Amino acid sequence: MQLAGWNEFKRPYAVLLPMLLCFAAGPVLAQTTIGGGACTSSTLTGTYEFLMSGRQVTTAGTVSKLFQAVGTANFDGLSKVTLTLTANTVTATQAFGTPLVYSGTYSLQSNCVGSINITNGDSATFTVEAYNQGKAFAVIGSDTNYAYNGSGNAQPDTCPTTISGIHEFSGTGNTLSGTSVTGVLDVAGVLQFDGQGNLTANWTQVSNLAATTITATGTYSLNSMCMISAALTDSAGNKYALSVSVYGTSPSFAIAVTTPQMVFDGSGAAAQTTTTTGCAVSSLTGPYEFTLSGRLAPNGITSRLQLADGAATFDGLGKVTISLTSNTVNGSQVFGTPLVYSGTYTLASNCQGTISITSGDIASMSLVAYSVDATTLQAKSFTVVGTDASYALNGSGTVQPAACAVSTLSGEFPFSGTGNALSGSAITGVADIAGEVQFDGQGNATANWTVASNTSTTNVTASGTYTVTPACLGSLTLTDGSNNKYTGAVSVFGALAANFEWVATNPLLAFTVAGRAAFVNPGQAVVNAASFNADNTPAGSVFTIFGSSLATKEAQATSTPLPTALLTTSVTVNGEPAPLFYADPGQINAQMPEDIKPGVATVIVKDGSSTSNAVAVMVPSVGTPGISMYGNNMAVVVNSDGGVNGPSSEAKVGDTVVVYFTGGGPVNASGTLASGAPSPAGLSPVSGANSITVDGVAATTVNYVGLTPGSIGLYQANFVIPKVAAGGHAIVITISGQASNNPLIYISN
Repeated sequence: MQLAGWNEFKRPYAVLLPMLLCFAAGPVLAQTTIGGGACTSSTLTGTYEFLMSGRQVTTAGTVSKLFQAVGTANFDGLSKVTLTLTANTVTATQAFGTPLVYSGTYSLQSNCVGSINITNGDSATFTVEAYNQGKAFAVIGSDTNYAYNGSGNAQPDTCPTTISGIHEFSGTGNTLSGTSVTGVLDVAGVLQFDGQGNLTANWTQVSNLAATTITATGTYSLNSMCMISAALTDSAGNKYALSVSVYGTSPSFAIAVTTPQMVFDGSGAAAQTTTTTGCAVSSLTGPYEFTLSGRLAPNGITSRLQLADGAATFDGLGKVTISLTSNTVNGSQVFGTPLVYSGTYTLASNCQGTISITSGDIASMSLVAYSVDATTLQAKSFTVVGTDASYALNGSGTVQPAACAVSTLSGEFPFSGTGNALSGSAITGVADIAGEVQFDGQGNATANWTVASNTSTTNVTASGTYTVTPACLGSLTLTDGSNNKYTGAVSVFGALAANFEWVATNPLLAFTVAGRAAFVNPGQAVVNAASFNADNTPAGSVFTIFGSSLATKEAQATSTPLPTALLTTSVTVNGEPAPLFYADPGQINAQMPEDIKPGVATVIVKDGSSTSNAVAVMVPSVGTPGISMYGNNMAVVVNSDGGVNGPSSEAKVGDTVVVYFTGGGPVNASGTLASGAPSPAGLSPVSGANSITVDGVAATTVNYVGLTPGSIGLYQANFVIPKVAAGGHAIVITISGQASNNPLIYISN
């Protein structure tokens, strides 16, 4: 059988190869690196929501001064920063809703860690770390009154004019009696905005072993600075003042709440971002990383402490199992204890529910799910507060990746969190921690962090090893220059594996920190060469690696079979050499070896004696098509006359055209498939069910979807253009339910 139009295919493929190869190169650094980048002061630019907490603790462990503030942080991208806050303080007096403006200077090093020096409005010094490509930051530091911790997220360019719907929130704080801090407080619940200025709140608050449910109503207003002010009154007549700083488009927010009897602050997010279906028990399904903390603090002094990290697995029907590695200070120090709890859970349509633990412990917790996916209806995250016989409990969880490996943690991750200073069985104070850890993807890590306690700070440099299991759990053990060892459990979370929790201990300190990729998780820098989507390269298809110092200069393969080295650059996938099309200092184009099995694979680049960080990629078992593009989002399509489709070279309705793509997945091959070698002559159609649409209209005649004979890693689809209007329209190829990117094909009638 002759493939229609085959005589015209060779010329477009010659055009296509440079298109696949010509992407922007990254900066050249000495160390070969996949992904990554370098920060400067311009990494933090613009206005961010900002939440900042401060504490002073006596030698007996009692909080004697308290500061909580919500507002904005504005960075000019050069060196100046201004913090505009609404602050609540408990010192010799209570002072709620105080406007504050602090200003000073900031700097960021290339590793995305730097400093803030406040010189106006206060004198304070902070360690600052930027992450998520400068879209967020965290700080710790001190002035003469407090040890501080805080965080910020970039606000939208245009603030929303209204806010409506159900939003979860959670936080921590303290109970008060006049100017005395009498205990610790954990809170989780929902805020329901009606979009017209009316607000209803329902939350559970836990202090020591007592849990209380609060229902309150009131009003709110939203200003042009993305700030919400609200006043609530509960059924007992207690009044609450809320300050909220909004970020994101869903939206998410930081929140501080006060009454004369308590203060707390925390964060919130839309429970249901784009769906009105409501939550159900099935909204929580599958494994979530889970961090659980417990405290008992009579008279405001913490006497019992539990920090645990692991996973919570929901069956979608009402049963939950929690597996943790626990550290306790409860009459003695006991670190690294495995725990398994199980029980039942409920979830109402407003995304509030309960967890009842009946095996492994007896505990009752209030549950709030949020960030419900509009398509799958799965909640991406949840929070809990509650009690067992020993502790007031608070925890949170987020969906885990499909699978992990040691190489899942790779590159630079800033982290921050809170903890407690210890002395034997005694808890002697609180501590705030911020820094960064560098993972090599092969089990080795180095870290630098700052610990702030009361008004003093300590810098720590440490190195050691880490593990990650296929279930995305593991460990991280570091030893500092004074031979202090920090050991703890790690859990990786988020669909892109760009976050982790680390619950760590040594005899003098216990803490929980969250780590976030400084730029993108380096595994996301290995992409389908056409769609640029990560984890979208099945065996045999073409992928691209972005990074720095990947090669000494530009080089391109000139013959087949493709070489496995260009100049001094080579790539391995699970230790197997990958055939190379092209390499330059900022990128590599390669073929995924034909025999790589689906699942997590590890990619490493070598340039001479320099070896990159190892990164994890997910090799799909089915086609994940990426349509090849050129110019301004134009699909590489060959018209029936042999010309390349474009605005001045349109196809017509009823014409047979050919679109090129990669990532087609398994095929029914007409001959032997060998890595780096041209595809066999004849037809090798994809084995997965497939379809093509133009402007959403299905092509009813699809002649062929499969490998392009004589090519390497390239696929094509021959089809008849359906009846659509003239103009540029999105073309989409779907294989085994996986849709491609949607570049434009141009049609004339």
